[in-house]
Amino acid sequence: MDSNRLIELLARKMANEATPRELEELDELMAIYPDSLYYDDALKEIWAEAPKQSFSERIHLHQLYEKHKLKFQEEFETEVPEEEEVVPVSWFKKYTGFVAIACSLFLIALASLFYLNKKEAPDFDTEIVSGKGMRKKLKLPDGTLVWLNADSKLSYDNDINKKEQRLVHLTGEAFFDVAHMKNRPFIVRTNQISVKVLGTAFNVKAYDKDVVSEATLLRGSIELSVNNRSEQKILLKPSEKFAFTEKKKARNDEQDPEDISLKIENINPVRIDGQEYIEEISWKDDVLVFRNESLEDLKPRLERWFNVQIEINSSVSKSYRFTGIFKNENITEALTAMQLIKPFHFKLKADDIIIY
Repeated sequence: MDSNRLIELLARKMANEATPRELEELDELMAIYPDSLYYDDALKEIWAEAPKQSFSERIHLHQLYEKHKLKFQEEFETEVPEEEEVVPVSWFKKYTGFVAIACSLFLIALASLFYLNKKEAPDFDTEIVSGKGMRKKLKLPDGTLVWLNADSKLSYDNDINKKEQRLVHLTGEAFFDVAHMKNRPFIVRTNQISVKVLGTAFNVKAYDKDVVSEATLLRGSIELSVNNRSEQKILLKPSEKFAFTEKKKARNDEQDPEDISLKIENINPVRIDGQEYIEEISWKDDVLVFRNESLEDLKPRLERWFNVQIEINSSVSKSYRFTGIFKNENITEALTAMQLIKPFHFKLKADDIIIY
């Protein structure tokens, strides 16, 4: 029996992440190998206590092993009548099955830890998601206004206005107009940086797939820190932008200082057709602004904005640089307009774009 695969499928099922095909595969394995019920029982017991205790308190591997060993012994003994002669076996052979169960339980524990720890910490009770091609505006219970950009997620507690620290977690990009509350800071955490304010207006951009995370301040003041350098505080003044660049990740997710770049610069509006736009926050007004940006760097922004997948097959086209704005255009109109500036071809198939 492929116990590793069985454990993986059981853990995915408990985490509600198994696909229909994986569920079918799990049913087949459970039918072929009756011993898999031991794994299923152990994992269910671990999972049942998950909301009540910490993981270290939750995994009592020794007790689980003894419990399932006893169950295994009882079932084994019922199969052997007392009057029958039992052939003696060595200690190792006798307990091989029990050792295998213990090893399997240990692997289950590791699988459980992996899937449980995928959740963000702390565990917020409210989550707002803005899909690709969408932008949302919402008001938090404390009165803070939030504009959520495409392909972004904001998590917070519904009683945020009652907490000493008003904490939210952001994946993607959002503009915050924070309601002022004396001595009750508003904190935005991302997977890369954290921003702390009392009452101000600012933008945070921190997509997981982007190497650069940014915070742009319009008014008031904000205190920034990089998550693995929390002792280092950075203060921004109005019309300043902070950029954190993670050039590469070292082993064990530890960064070498040379692989991290921190930069503060002033916001410079983009002037197009006699009008000025602030590139960093124009998206909240449904305007996509880009300045001297290569097509390769512009690609993820276009994908999120228009909810498409783009493949660039020409190395020359990747290096083309563009400055412009999009307001009400669809992806075909946008790319056609860009063709007037630089020569390239594209073809559209469903939601996939190929540029060549």
